[in-house]
Amino acid sequence: MCSPTAAVGVVGAIGQAQAVSQANKQKKREYEYKMKIREAKWLRDSRLYDTKKVQYEQNVVNANIAAQRAYTKSQISMNNAVAQAMLDNNADFAKMLEAEGMIEAGAAERGVRGKSVMKQLLMNKQKYRMGQSMRRRALTEASYRLKEGNESTNIKLKSTLNQQFGKVAIQPWEGIPEPPPVMGNPGMTLMLGVAGAVAGEFGSGGAFEGSLGGNKPTYSNTSLSGVNAYGSSYAPSSLNTRSVYGLP
Repeated sequence: MCSPTAAVGVVGAIGQAQAVSQANKQKKREYEYKMKIREAKWLRDSRLYDTKKVQYEQNVVNANIAAQRAYTKSQISMNNAVAQAMLDNNADFAKMLEAEGMIEAGAAERGVRGKSVMKQLLMNKQKYRMGQSMRRRALTEASYRLKEGNESTNIKLKSTLNQQFGKVAIQPWEGIPEPPPVMGNPGMTLMLGVAGAVAGEFGSGGAFEGSLGGNKPTYSNTSLSGVNAYGSSYAPSSLNTRSVYGLP
């Protein structure tokens, strides 16, 4: 028969095991909830990154188109400057020939020959060459503007591409998952609790008393001076040891 103390210990062990089991369920619910939050965050970050990648590709295409337009515009300006220089050169050349013919015709009418006529023809050619020098300078400046414009467009394009790439340079990653919780062992808790209750009961002597019906044998000096093992009374002081052993 189990004593009340051991029964209380067993009930306490059962309660502790149930508490451990309930704590395990709570830990499991919290861990699953955290995993769902982590999964939802990962899905959100992944979709956001995919959207940024699509936007990045579109922005790169637009930046390249804008750069090509700038290059084309600068080249068109250069081509227009060259075409205008060629037209002006042809016009000046025609004017030089016309002026040269008029000089020679006038000199022939007046009967002028020699250095005066040559001087007028040389001045006419110098005027034409001066126009060519001005056009050459204009074309050189136009080529410089073309080069500077292309370099500026190239720098702007690189800056735009770098700025757009910075938005997708760092790819999101799911990260290290949180370690699972350490679960308790309800069975072990129950077993240890019951074992502790039983061990405590044996240590206090309650179990031994229960096995004998609550009557333990007692030994004292009164039992030796009272009734012996056979139920008869004896007086230790009157015991003659010499007669017992047959001595005179």
